[in-house]
Amino acid sequence: MLEARNVFKTFRPSLGIAGEIRKLFGRAPQGGTQAVRGVSLQVFPREILGIVGESGSGKSTLGRLFSSLLLPERGEVLFEGKNLQELTKAEKLLFRRKVQFMFQDPASSLNPRLTAGRTLAEGLVIHKIGNRASRQKRVLELLGEVGLDPSFARRYPHQFSGGQRQRLSLARALSLNPEILIADEPASALDVSVQAQIVNLLLEEQKVRGLALVIISHDLALVSLIATRVAIMYGGLLMELIPQDLLGHINHHPYVKALWASAESSLAKEQNLILEGEPPDPENPPPGCPFAPRCPEAQLICQESSPPFKEDIPGHSVACFSRGESAPAPPEASPQPLTLGNQSR
Repeated sequence: MLEARNVFKTFRPSLGIAGEIRKLFGRAPQGGTQAVRGVSLQVFPREILGIVGESGSGKSTLGRLFSSLLLPERGEVLFEGKNLQELTKAEKLLFRRKVQFMFQDPASSLNPRLTAGRTLAEGLVIHKIGNRASRQKRVLELLGEVGLDPSFARRYPHQFSGGQRQRLSLARALSLNPEILIADEPASALDVSVQAQIVNLLLEEQKVRGLALVIISHDLALVSLIATRVAIMYGGLLMELIPQDLLGHINHHPYVKALWASAESSLAKEQNLILEGEPPDPENPPPGCPFAPRCPEAQLICQESSPPFKEDIPGHSVACFSRGESAPAPPEASPQPLTLGNQSR
């Protein structure tokens, strides 16, 4: 349904007056933050795709490229086989309806001047869906679907708790009956118990509506419980793409091993997988593999050449020179709702 092909995105600093003058003569500065560097990734119908990485890995930027909130400077993003930058005005409007984005911070993404009811009705008005009476009815239905009382339609965003604002953001994203929902850190700023409620609500809506769900998160332990495939990013690149049934059952990329171990500190110490150092500078990424300066398995070639991202066994791709052979795949598993308890996080 949705595909990124070798996409690049660099955020360049403000040029200022002097920079704009230099730009006129073709001498604009070339620096900038390289957020995404040549990533290719697909989203299939009805799947749950997790995109995981540390802060600054490029995962949120990739999600915004998927939703056309940002445009790639190189490469292309395709929706149902069509380049997003070549869509007609009518096709772009249809794309906006079919692909919705849930922002990481609902407090800043909700208009403080609009009540919850007007927030949910806004998309219906823009896309000319129904009349005033049917829109009001739809607003009340959406509030009920996400576990909010219909009387909350008159409240403003500041009158909601963090979890309630996230539910309101989900209701807004679902208001147009999208086919793809991209959720950027949907539970990162919430208490653990509320996290479980939001994630279970996302899973329920995905199952009932048949959505393709893309969850962007720094928490591999959480994503591994629910995603059918997990894409691992680091330094603006894809490190590994893993089907759920292979998670923890093969010799993963060293960065993925460290992410797994970080959920269990004793395991990290036992296997010497505590990462030292800092993520690469996005304005001046190192040559070769971006993870090489922190990798306990790095070889000389890792510092000189960037490993190709390629499939080694069906459904599994990895970018690593030092990774060994995979173990046989275990029986297929299916996503389970998140439950509360003393889970390793």
